[in-house]
Amino acid sequence: MSDTAREITYGSVAGMCGKLVEYPFDTIKVRLQSSAHFRSSSTIQAIKETYTQEGIVNGFYKGLKAPLVGACLETAVLFSSYQWALAKFKENKKCDEVSLAVKSGCGGFSGFMAAFVLTPVELVKCRLQVENVMGGHSVATQYGKVIRTIIRSDGVLGLWSGLLSTMIREIGGTAIWFTTYEYCLQKFGENSPLTTKHYLFSGALAGITFNLSMFPVDTIKSNIQVSHGSIVNTAARLLAAPGGIRNLYHGLGITLIRAAPANALIFYAYETMKTIL
Repeated sequence: MSDTAREITYGSVAGMCGKLVEYPFDTIKVRLQSSAHFRSSSTIQAIKETYTQEGIVNGFYKGLKAPLVGACLETAVLFSSYQWALAKFKENKKCDEVSLAVKSGCGGFSGFMAAFVLTPVELVKCRLQVENVMGGHSVATQYGKVIRTIIRSDGVLGLWSGLLSTMIREIGGTAIWFTTYEYCLQKFGENSPLTTKHYLFSGALAGITFNLSMFPVDTIKSNIQVSHGSIVNTAARLLAAPGGIRNLYHGLGITLIRAAPANALIFYAYETMKTIL
């Protein structure tokens, strides 16, 4: 198996594991960000309403199929692009080690690449996650229905609605994601050999810093994909609404709660796959 094929395999498995853990939390997060029905509710109230009105599968896991496939593709692109960029830099500079600044740049590049895969997947996901609140129908017809509706109204390129905001989030966030992970491993490795707990902690912290730093952009992105609009207009509308800047942080708590275990698992699965393949 080639190095590229390995990275794609590692990333695909890691992304799928992380998505299964984080998806129920993500559903509540998107609803808190995007739905007027949930915007006045607390996270606990949103969870209770989702469970009571829709159940576990149709509520918390609604729209999972597309993001599960998307998570495999996204994480495969993230890790393979990151490792490719690192290898190219080392090859050009004829060096074996690189600085954290270089790793951060390579992380930003991988986020740029992943944004093209991630945008249509998240577009469908966001619309399905709020669809029950808006009075939707059976899950069996929704994927095709949502995609057909988007293409009919906006053309094929409409599937990339929110690309710019996704790209901003992914470039900045992924740079922070990889830098945090690499920094933690570097510090842990100075005192002792790396173990499972080091990979888990580093991955968890990477997920938290990514989401904490990029959450307002993610909120704007979710609103664009659910309700349309430009970045500037959407940001202005959210800031002008009652609550002001707090509107950019609806769902932050549950996002940070899910970020820790999901990203810990992503990096741990990735590192584990590297040792067995």
